Amino acid sequence: MLHLASGYPRAQMTGPHLSRFQGHGIEFDEVRLYQPGDEIRNMDWRVTARTGKPHTKLFREERERPAMVLVDFRPAMFFATRGALKAVIAAECAALLAWSVLHQGDRVGCMILDDDGSGTAAAIRPARGKRTVMRMLGQLACHRSWEQRPAPCQESLMRVLQRSAAAAPTGSLMIMVSDGRGLDAASELMMARLLTHHTILFVLVFDPFEKAMADVGHLYASDGQQQCSIDTGRESTRSEHAIRFRERREALARLQRHRGFILIECATDDDPFTVLKSRIGGRR
Repeated sequence: MLHLASGYPRAQMTGPHLSRFQGHGIEFDEVRLYQPGDEIRNMDWRVTARTGKPHTKLFREERERPAMVLVDFRPAMFFATRGALKAVIAAECAALLAWSVLHQGDRVGCMILDDDGSGTAAAIRPARGKRTVMRMLGQLACHRSWEQRPAPCQESLMRVLQRSAAAAPTGSLMIMVSDGRGLDAASELMMARLLTHHTILFVLVFDPFEKAMADVGHLYASDGQQQCSIDTGRESTRSEHAIRFRERREALARLQRHRGFILIECATDDDPFTVLKSRIGGRR
């Protein structure tokens, strides 16, 4: 199992460790009689009025962080030139992170972004227990995209970001496992806004061919019904291909400037466990 670093995914808590993930404040604990030095802004005026004696609210740092795992299963994820399909790597990363969050004692939920671009698979709201993770794994393993030809999808991530934000409680850890396609200006702005209330861990899954197209002559690709060819010998083709990937990387790099955004890159020929452990793993 992937053991997350101490404090993950919480903010600074009591103790010597400081997490890289921002917390979502404090939660109400109890009400007691007012004592000299207590914050006036924490006065419980209802209890004070009812009892006739000044009472103040006590708070404690919140120890739980709900996590929402968003897994990209759009058509482009069912591709690879080496290693495993991007969808396979994404599912493995999602499973490792979900079990690890559960192991930390936190709630975990899931949403799958599929071929219509809107995340039509039923969202699993964050909850505790192995049953929740098993339900998530069942949805990933039995998703229709494994067996049927996917339909064209909208490229923007806006709609699924809006849906996942609605399903995630304020202060959640939003784990996004995707190849980043459709990360346009609107969805980038949406993620920047989400960072005011959430932490985002983005796992960028890519095939080395997407990062740099080698000159190997004509290549042929098929989805089982249609076939297309690519002339990798053309410099313009390789350049346009590299630019599209670089634009996604640059958008994610800009998001890294925001507090609470963490980017992890995992290629199709990488071992997801090793990649995640090197970035966010803790000692056990």
